[in-house]
Amino acid sequence: MSGPGPAPAPVPLRPALVARLFLTDAALAAGTPAGVMLRRWWEAARSLGMVDAVGAWPDGLPPRDRGGSGRVEPRPRVLAAVQRSAGGAYEMLVVTAVHDMVVASVLLAPNDDRHDWAGLADRWWGAAGRPGPAVPGMLGSAEQLLAELPATVAALTPQALVDQLAPAVAGPGPEGPAVAVGGVRVWELPVPAGWGAEHRRLLTVSAEEDADELSRWSWQGTQAGAPPATVHLLVAARIRHQCAELRSEGPALWELAERVGRAAEEVGATGTVAAGGAPGARLLDLEGALGALEAVREEAAATTRRLRRRELDLSGAEETLHLLGEENSGLVAPELRLVRWARAQIRTVAESLALADRRAEDVARRGSAAADRLVRARRDRLTLSQTSVLGSLLLALAAIQSLGYKVPLPKPVQPGLIAFLASLALVLPWLAQPRQEALLLRSFGRGFDLLLFAVSGACAGWLLASSAAWWLDRPLPTQVIAAVLAALTAAVRARAFRRLT
Repeated sequence: MSGPGPAPAPVPLRPALVARLFLTDAALAAGTPAGVMLRRWWEAARSLGMVDAVGAWPDGLPPRDRGGSGRVEPRPRVLAAVQRSAGGAYEMLVVTAVHDMVVASVLLAPNDDRHDWAGLADRWWGAAGRPGPAVPGMLGSAEQLLAELPATVAALTPQALVDQLAPAVAGPGPEGPAVAVGGVRVWELPVPAGWGAEHRRLLTVSAEEDADELSRWSWQGTQAGAPPATVHLLVAARIRHQCAELRSEGPALWELAERVGRAAEEVGATGTVAAGGAPGARLLDLEGALGALEAVREEAAATTRRLRRRELDLSGAEETLHLLGEENSGLVAPELRLVRWARAQIRTVAESLALADRRAEDVARRGSAAADRLVRARRDRLTLSQTSVLGSLLLALAAIQSLGYKVPLPKPVQPGLIAFLASLALVLPWLAQPRQEALLLRSFGRGFDLLLFAVSGACAGWLLASSAAWWLDRPLPTQVIAAVLAALTAAVRARAFRRLT
């Protein structure tokens, strides 16, 4: 009877974990939600013993050359890092800048087959906390499980390999065949309940002979720049974030196009209102409608510019994914489909806004022409009213002078009559207009109205007081004169404001 055979090699070999947090450059500003999250990761790393600092904590992105394509250059710039190395184990958190984004990457590599992925995940997420719902400035997060495989396991059929690896994965395990990226096999794992929608999980393994390739792809990076896994996950997070925003903004974008159309219809309806209304009232309504149309057109133009910038960003992200090479094509295919979907949505909405704006521009041009006609009509009407009033007064004065007629008025009354006639000539053109016309004449403000009608009231009071004094053949007390003046001024002002407001 033979003895027991050699113990089977553990699967997987040398398990490790890489956790990533993808943020905008707002994460470098103290006190922002993204900045708080990044600081929490930094403190979690230090609590796990990663205290050997590499570089100082950054307060901004380093200078960079930014082209007009929006492409994400896959070459990272290290901002800060902390690490720990003991007994063959290596742990590190590194904060890097990629274009205008910040990536926090944590590596837990015990280099010990006795460890497992579940324990590594508990160690890190227990210290840093699970990423919850996205906060402003957060693009997403990711967890990558990596390990080497014995040659006998690496040679298994795809389904047999899945069956071999599934028990070692905490939570939902791999399903279906892996995506081959050179010598690295990659599965996208389902995200368990309780994690944010922006969180992703990858399982990446390779044969022992391809361990260097696995390390370069997952952590160390290539000669061209950042690790392809980091670039892929970062760009994918950016794309998915943009698409999520586009989905949430969709109803508002279509509603904006409808508002442009409604504002244009309002201008058209106001411009073609029946001619029976007062020109001043029609002009006020038309100018209000034109102002509302201009405001919503400006909002639509700003939205179109923002959509075009988003399209440019997506095109840059698409170009970056293509830079990863043909071997990563199977891995980036879902993101490329998202880019095509988002581009189609952006172009559809932008075309709808452009069509609505062209219609609104035509309506605004016709509305402005109608407003100009109303302004000319109002000006002509005002000129006619002023000419009529002042002409009648001048005609009366000319007739009196030419005929040598002398009005039989006592001398005490004459100054008050002259002042009253002068104030009447001043205020009558303003009172001759209908209410809406008078509103348009108030270009000097309410203070001018008060002064105008107070002067006319005082002149009327002067005439009345001097006439009463002459009639009674004795001067009136100053208090009575003041009361009469105040009463007349109030009456004239009340009359004026009834017409002007």
